[in-house]
Amino acid sequence: MLQFKQIKWNSTLNLIVLLIVGILLLLFPIESLNIACYLIASILMLTGISYALRIIKKKTIENNGDLITIILSIISIVISITIFVDPTWIIRIINVIIGILLIIYSSINIANLLKFKKYRTVSWWITLSFILIILILGILVIINPEFLAKIIIRLEGITLIINTLITMILSYKINKLLELPNKKKVVKEIDVL
Repeated sequence: MLQFKQIKWNSTLNLIVLLIVGILLLLFPIESLNIACYLIASILMLTGISYALRIIKKKTIENNGDLITIILSIISIVISITIFVDPTWIIRIINVIIGILLIIYSSINIANLLKFKKYRTVSWWITLSFILIILILGILVIINPEFLAKIIIRLEGITLIINTLITMILSYKINKLLELPNKKKVVKEIDVL
């Protein structure tokens, strides 16, 4: 019984931490991204230093693998330093690439849609409206790269909060079922589609 209580306590603690992380992602998306970038930079720095120290302890470079390890270690350390100096460059680069792809695909889709317009396809203008929205979103992402990051991080925060609350409710109901006195419990199987 003691082990079950420990598992229950650990699960509750994990759910509370996930709920707090979800709320932080929802309320402070850019700050959360910066913290994630700093964590990634720390991991890169520690990995690069540990591999470099391992080769330096040998005092000789024995094969091409050691040389490649040294080069990758230096690259990891340099990337981590640049992330520490400005963590938002990663966000900007990724979002600019996504924005460019959105603009390219939207332009191609508009050109293809206008070819089929002359055939009087049904409701072509609705499709054009959605494509134009995606095109505008792509332009906004390039102009303001943090725009997309804020939306995605907030959606992740909302998803994490909802998932955690559902898990807490289900855990509560299961605990109530387990705490029932020694009466005969009838559990019916429910097919989930």
